[in-house]
Amino acid sequence: MTESKTNQNENGQNAPESFRIGCLNVSSYSHLEGLWAPLINPRQGQKDMPFTGMRITHCWEIDREKAGNFGRTFGCEVVQNFDDMVGKVDGIISGGYYNHPWNHILHRPYLEAGLPNLINRPFTNSLAKAQEMIELAQKHGATILVPSSHELTDAISRAKAWATDKNIICYNATNSFDDYPTHGVHGVYMICRAIAEAGNPVVSVAYSTDSWYSPPGVLTYEHVGQNGQQFFGTLHQVSGSWGTVQIHTSETYGGESFKIYMGTGYPFDKTEIWAPTIWAFQQMALYGDMPQTFEQIFHKTNAFLAGWKSVLENEGKPVRLEDVPEDWESPAELPNHPDDSTISLFQQTFG
Repeated sequence: MTESKTNQNENGQNAPESFRIGCLNVSSYSHLEGLWAPLINPRQGQKDMPFTGMRITHCWEIDREKAGNFGRTFGCEVVQNFDDMVGKVDGIISGGYYNHPWNHILHRPYLEAGLPNLINRPFTNSLAKAQEMIELAQKHGATILVPSSHELTDAISRAKAWATDKNIICYNATNSFDDYPTHGVHGVYMICRAIAEAGNPVVSVAYSTDSWYSPPGVLTYEHVGQNGQQFFGTLHQVSGSWGTVQIHTSETYGGESFKIYMGTGYPFDKTEIWAPTIWAFQQMALYGDMPQTFEQIFHKTNAFLAGWKSVLENEGKPVRLEDVPEDWESPAELPNHPDDSTISLFQQTFG
């Protein structure tokens, strides 16, 4: 990890400055501009307060005009090229969606520099690219956080803890979304966190829906339980629900329910959903402790892509995780946003 710059305090001792953050993909369909950045760099004239010990010092966005707006709003330096922040920052936060097919390019210099990387969901659009980034991180001692705001909530942490020593019979879950790859992925990651990481890996995914870019839809997950027995769960992708998980065991009549709440009023409207991701990244950046292992990151990426392959190429029938080809790539364009130019900008720049 790159060491933070230091100043001398009044006693002549070296005192560390704020942990310096470089931001990638800050504006186009990004969590940074409206959600994460105000928690790190308070905006002038706004009712913002810093929720971390970090400071955004540099930024890059493929749309130069949007990059300039972000730089002015949050008081950070705009760099010309995506890799110009190497040696100037202590960690990287990438906030966008449209960039995910090119994350293996955008994050390569920062993984090679051994920096902590927060890479917003989805991680990438193929298993080969996911493996490439993981191997780079392992080789150079970099850490990775691939978060969903859902999976890092207290509710889902409690669900995982409760399920860890249970033999699950089945479960049902919900999450709100407008399309599978941008918000349906919240539910996918939530299931992987609460169920798979409790000792019940996903075996296959079936995705039944009339349209992957509007609700409703249902994903059916096949798992192998801690006792070696097969069980199933469903994720209902609907409107109007942050996220719920109800887990059924033979010992718990009616199941145990866990529900994500937004939080009422300040500061809970920040601390229940949005701030935990930034706090998890800061903890990882300072101490090197990844909230999920590389294997768990790869597993949830595999589950995400299996659901994609089910709805796109298998008529909603189950797709086993082991049957997703390494080089199979999911699409990035969104029918809900037909006029957005970000994908074409990335294609022009990176192919």
